Amino acid sequence: MREFTVRPLDAAPLFGGLADAVFDHAAHDPAHVVLGRKDPAGRWRDVSAAEFCDEVLALAKGLLASGVRFGDRVALMSRTRYEWTLFDFAIWTVGAQSVPVYPTASAEQVLWTLYDAEVSACVVEHEDHAMTVGSVIDRLPLLKRLWQVDAGAVGQLVESGA
Repeated sequence: MREFTVRPLDAAPLFGGLADAVFDHAAHDPAHVVLGRKDPAGRWRDVSAAEFCDEVLALAKGLLASGVRFGDRVALMSRTRYEWTLFDFAIWTVGAQSVPVYPTASAEQVLWTLYDAEVSACVVEHEDHAMTVGSVIDRLPLLKRLWQVDAGAVGQLVESGA
């Protein structure tokens, strides 16, 4: 059997990470609309690359101020929503790793996922998710921080990172 190889079209980057796209887009086309989100009145509005970059950076500073470090694992238990994306990129910005958890996961599934991934922090969407994590927290010795999006986690973290 004949074997052949093809050179890659582009070399792998020697540095950087998943969050680099946020900063690259903001630098190259800051006004470009990259996301949409609902405002407090429930109307959809555009989010520019520069605005999203600023929000990611502010949240990343808050995560650092709260003790999240390079290599840490941070669980995200939420429906897909703007804040989920914001947290995901902020976690990557500090060099930590996101651990997605289904928002419908049972307490035992949450326990297994958070324990197995050695999660040190967790972001949940609402009180029901916080109670699910809380019901197994005594068996998660590495879990030190828990934030709830619907209780103002983004604002709290941004403020602590200012």
